[in-house]
Amino acid sequence: MQKAKKRFLQIAIVLFIGVNFVLVYIDDEKKVDRIAYISDWSQVNQMDMEEKLHTSGVLAATEANHVYFDPQTGSFNEFLVKEGSQVSAGDALFSYTVDNYYEAESNLIQEADQVEGEIAAIQQAITQMRAYQIPQTNTEASPSLEITSEEMRVEFPQDPIQANLVKEQYIVEKEKELAQKNAALTSINNQLQELQTTGDTITVESPYEGRVASVSSSLQDPIITIESASLHAEGELTEQERTLVQAGLPVEISISEKDISLEGTINHVSDAPKGNVTVKDDSIYPFAATFELDEEEANMEGAKEEKEETVENPEAVGSSDTMDQTEEKTTDGTEASTKDNENQEASIEQALLPGYHADVTIITKSSEQATVLYEDMIAQGNVWKMTKEGNLLKQKVDTGILMNSMLEITSGVTVGDAVAADPESQFRQQATFITPIKWDHSWKRIISPRDTAWYEPFLIGFLSR
Repeated sequence: MQKAKKRFLQIAIVLFIGVNFVLVYIDDEKKVDRIAYISDWSQVNQMDMEEKLHTSGVLAATEANHVYFDPQTGSFNEFLVKEGSQVSAGDALFSYTVDNYYEAESNLIQEADQVEGEIAAIQQAITQMRAYQIPQTNTEASPSLEITSEEMRVEFPQDPIQANLVKEQYIVEKEKELAQKNAALTSINNQLQELQTTGDTITVESPYEGRVASVSSSLQDPIITIESASLHAEGELTEQERTLVQAGLPVEISISEKDISLEGTINHVSDAPKGNVTVKDDSIYPFAATFELDEEEANMEGAKEEKEETVENPEAVGSSDTMDQTEEKTTDGTEASTKDNENQEASIEQALLPGYHADVTIITKSSEQATVLYEDMIAQGNVWKMTKEGNLLKQKVDTGILMNSMLEITSGVTVGDAVAADPESQFRQQATFITPIKWDHSWKRIISPRDTAWYEPFLIGFLSR
């Protein structure tokens, strides 16, 4: 009899649980009260987000300029530089004796006229680019700029910020090219003057500044190669990475061997793959990134601010003598700071050599003060939002940049919203939720309440149960 009662009780318990489960399952009208217990939740926050691509690179000279010698113009005399020498524009490279004075003079005059025409074309291109106004909206791509003097076409990115970077980079490159052409014209004029003075000798001067990378003792062209003193980082991208990278993107360059970190910009990404393309092999696309040593500029701004603060200080302007002393001290401090910064920049330049390997980080996307949430709080594009009324709301969200464990939310929630985490299987739309009491926090709030209405949510929660 006792066993029968025990079995009857077990069957009743199983039936009770089963019936309740069925009632909850078939409750389409939401008549059965559901309560979700939330043990873990997080608030939507704000932070700067960046999407980065990590790759390897190597430092190399930005340019390798070649100097040639035509044996038909005369007889070679001697080299005036050695391999590894540092040269500036206008330094003598080699000399030779001409075979025909009048022919050599005519060639130099024609060469000078040609360079003058190239200088005029470059100046026109710079003027056109500076006058070009980039649209401030990114709804439509910026139109291409045609520079007829150079017979080239400049394509701008759709993003106005990146378009301005392309514009500035173009102007910088053209100004550098203009300086080289002016140096070349000066060299030609000096050769012409020397020929007219000596009657048979010409000393070829360097139109470039940099390091003599090679000297051909056999007089095979190019007889001299001069690498520019400025360096840039070169690297390679896979097919997938190439779709994410374009000119104008910011980069971070780290030389681990020297513990030096630099900031720069992608200035060139090849549209053609490296080497011969085959079906079996992956395509590789070269890229180059420039960097600037701008510590001097930053510190000079700091010195300027320090000077302004000193002048604005009432105690420092009590008399003309005080002002003179303050200005003298500030000027001396600025000059000393400038010298220190120049020495620091020079030391960094000396520490960097072609061939040093670097870690290159390309920032492909960025978003300042983005709305973010932990990635594991989002399931299949949805989050469980905890409303102020105490209910759960399943909310679809659109996402953007993923950085570490944080994911950018472009729509669906706002900063400050609370979002519930696991276990998701317990959550129901519009279900009432409860959370564990944080005793330390609650007790401190009761003992020393900052909010005079602390008791209102407490009573509401108590009465609702």
